[in-house]
Amino acid sequence: MSGRQLPGPAGTVGTFTVDADSTGVGRGTWDPFIDTWNDRMGDLYPLPEFSASTVDGFQGTMRSVSLEDTAVNELWASSPVSTRAVGTYEHDQVRLYVGLRGAVALQDPHDQGGDADVSAGTYFMHHVVTENHFHTTPVIGTRIFIFPGEALRSLVAGKPRTGRATSPAAQILMAHTSMVQRTVSALGPAGAHAARNALLELAKGLVLDHFDDREPTFTPALAQAARNLADARLTDAELSPAAVAGQLHVSVRTLQRAFAGLDESFSAYIRRRRLEEAAAALTASGSQLSVSEAAALWHFTDSSHFIRAFKKQYDATPAQFARRVT
Repeated sequence: MSGRQLPGPAGTVGTFTVDADSTGVGRGTWDPFIDTWNDRMGDLYPLPEFSASTVDGFQGTMRSVSLEDTAVNELWASSPVSTRAVGTYEHDQVRLYVGLRGAVALQDPHDQGGDADVSAGTYFMHHVVTENHFHTTPVIGTRIFIFPGEALRSLVAGKPRTGRATSPAAQILMAHTSMVQRTVSALGPAGAHAARNALLELAKGLVLDHFDDREPTFTPALAQAARNLADARLTDAELSPAAVAGQLHVSVRTLQRAFAGLDESFSAYIRRRRLEEAAAALTASGSQLSVSEAAALWHFTDSSHFIRAFKKQYDATPAQFARRVT
């Protein structure tokens, strides 16, 4: 378990992370996480009481990142998680649940008028006034965002929002969140404040299904979302800046602008990643992939074009590289 705490504005908790051991089981993993949460975030966001079966049988990982008065919690588990008692705390917060695998069932959340199920590939955002019970499937992956009520209440109070986690706004929000998770330990107070503000604005964009793509604060998230989409489509013949810009509902010019201050253009990123995947496949144990097959699979014009691009990146032909690696 690791943590870092910085003083935030108005006495709120600053930036910290908590990582549970991925090999942990039961109380040895669960209790330290809960203790650290209560110590760092309990006054701001008190937790419910969890079922004994959750505590004793927990198998998985948890990671929490706090940015001043917001928090992002990520849970991956191969055991079910459920509440036993939720207490009588009065809340004024907005929560966003994003399903990554399995499902989370929320019992009669405020303003919903019935239970809410958040399955993989979907999201649910609502205004929280009082805590509600929840339980998960035995295999679960989810991100739970907690926002201060004053920031988003007007958008969701009385009207919980649901949608697909594959929407452009959701992908950009998730890309920003992943960047925060990776870099949070290096953020100072100013960086944490900027990341927090971007997180809130992107959450608003999720509700409104729109964000200001001219806002410089959002360009890193847009670039990361584009990389994520490209990585999933490297063997797709239709992969191009125009195709990805279309998926993210931005213009090609806007996408190019997001990469303008970076070390490489988006087209260069796609080419580099295709070459990396090709290099890994050509040198994999037992691989029988030929150069011409690799060129076709990763959509180079022909073998000669592939060899030239490969040599430029690795200072070796595919055959020379394979001998070097093996």
